[in-house]
Amino acid sequence: MTGAVIRLGRGVEDLDELEPLWMALQAHHSSILPKLGSETPARPLADSWPRRRAKYEAWLGVEESFFLIAEEKRRAVGYAFVTVGSPFAGWVTGRIASLETLSVLPEFRGSGIGSELLAATWQRLAEYKITEMSITAALSNVDSNCFYERHGFEPSFVVFYGKRTAESAATDN
Repeated sequence: MTGAVIRLGRGVEDLDELEPLWMALQAHHSSILPKLGSETPARPLADSWPRRRAKYEAWLGVEESFFLIAEEKRRAVGYAFVTVGSPFAGWVTGRIASLETLSVLPEFRGSGIGSELLAATWQRLAEYKITEMSITAALSNVDSNCFYERHGFEPSFVVFYGKRTAESAATDN
């Protein structure tokens, strides 16, 4: 157990507390995955947060979406953002939660805060009677992949990314 307090985000008014945590996550992602595929560089950090914040605002418009904030001494040191969707069409599942973001400040990684956020996420989902969750993680983010596997998640899908240039599209015609 850490000294962190986990609380439910109040809504849009708490989103600005997430910015430094998102920026830390993006800096980490950019260091382990500097390009998406072989063509697409990481977005500049200053441009990244407004885009993610807009997604969070939209997701908060869906009733069961929520976020949790881990605080130490009233400072946000981690968060989890979760959305809820329909069951899978091809498998017998219930409604599926998606852990859209789990971020812990670098100086607090490995302290148990991520585990506490994940446990609190499951507790919140239990209130909705949701027992299934998906997570997308970069293949190169070995530490996060090991973290999720330690918590009972299994790799199930691989996300492929492709990009077409104007020249390659022109050769198709």
